[in-house]
Amino acid sequence: MRKTLTVAWREFRHTAMTKAFLFGAVVMPILMMGLFIIVIPLMQTTEEPLKGTVIVLAPEDVVAVLQSKISEEDTTLQELLDKLPEIITQDPLAGALIPKKIETDLQISVAPDEDIDILKDQVRNGDYLGLIVVPEEIVQTEQSDVRLEVFIPKSFSPKHTDILTSLASKSVVDARLRRLGHDPDAIKQLTRRPRTIATRLSDDGTEAKDNEFARKIIPMAFMMLLWIATFTSGNYLLTTTIEEKGNKVIEVLLSAISPIQLLGGKILGQAGVSAVILCMYGSAALAGLLSFALVDLIPISHLILFVVYFVIAYFMIATIMAAIGSAVSELSDAQSLMGPAMLILIIPFALWPIISDQPNGMIATITSFTPPLIPFIMIIRVTASTEMVATWQIMLSIGIGFASVLVMVWMCARIFRIGILMQGKPPSLLQLVLWIKQG
Repeated sequence: MRKTLTVAWREFRHTAMTKAFLFGAVVMPILMMGLFIIVIPLMQTTEEPLKGTVIVLAPEDVVAVLQSKISEEDTTLQELLDKLPEIITQDPLAGALIPKKIETDLQISVAPDEDIDILKDQVRNGDYLGLIVVPEEIVQTEQSDVRLEVFIPKSFSPKHTDILTSLASKSVVDARLRRLGHDPDAIKQLTRRPRTIATRLSDDGTEAKDNEFARKIIPMAFMMLLWIATFTSGNYLLTTTIEEKGNKVIEVLLSAISPIQLLGGKILGQAGVSAVILCMYGSAALAGLLSFALVDLIPISHLILFVVYFVIAYFMIATIMAAIGSAVSELSDAQSLMGPAMLILIIPFALWPIISDQPNGMIATITSFTPPLIPFIMIIRVTASTEMVATWQIMLSIGIGFASVLVMVWMCARIFRIGILMQGKPPSLLQLVLWIKQG
């Protein structure tokens, strides 16, 4: 055991103490946490106030409507919110980024009958905040190619521009309706779409608000975190094994320890690497949820199950990578053996939309008990399901998962024992099967 731990520490140090790893697995997550904790809250601060005088060249009824809209308390915020789709305004994940109310203090000045170029120059010089030009043809009900124009200074904020253009265009619409004898406010109330809340009713009598956005994104985030943590360390295990085999370091190591001790040390060492990646990127993700006050979207039970499935996923991926690495002498030769393995392991990505939509469906249930898909499929099911996945299915998947790990470690050990000293042409899949029988 002591020799195995020595190899594990060597493997961990050889991988984790490099500049590339420290930057990718430590520095990058820290920068992401800084983004979530510092930068994003700054983005949510109150926008710079919109204050000043806007000069308007428009019919009298349009000017009157524009003045009334500016005096409305919530007009500025509503102008921005009206442009957002309901999936954003009604969802807590995306809604956390909705801008806060912008303070405004606008005055309207009716433009005298003078050259429009003179008015533009006054805007450039800072005499006015902006210029709104509304031709009479636009207010008429007949179709016209004439455009409403808003002139602003070069340094004007895009959000402030949205406010002015929206105020102007809505004032024109209201003026049209008033000319036809309609009440714009009454029509808006009639055509306003009501906000809807979908509530799921459970068999036990409880009710829970449905969150479609979170049910699709959070499972994908969990699976991607699981994929990154396991495949990054698995790739390190593959490349280091091939490098050591190619430069004859393996032969030196095998003179002091057995192949099984070497294999165990390499897998345990890369397990530490995988744990570091998981902790760093997981902490960055949690920092993002904390900054948006959305931690309640992830129950503690999901985190516990994630750790369990991470252990299963890592040892499944590690055994595959170690077996392939021991069987070939060049990294290019590993591609032919990696192809079939990767073809199987990308199945969770293909099934993600289906499973997140129907986490308790037949496809989800069957693939939940199919190695080596178990950890990836189950973490999608657990985090996507509006109701807890049946306990017996979770326990059965964990049992099959750990049993599969034992079988895969056994097969990997037999391949590793034969392949680690083999040179020359890489073996085929059929030869690997024969090695398992012979080992």
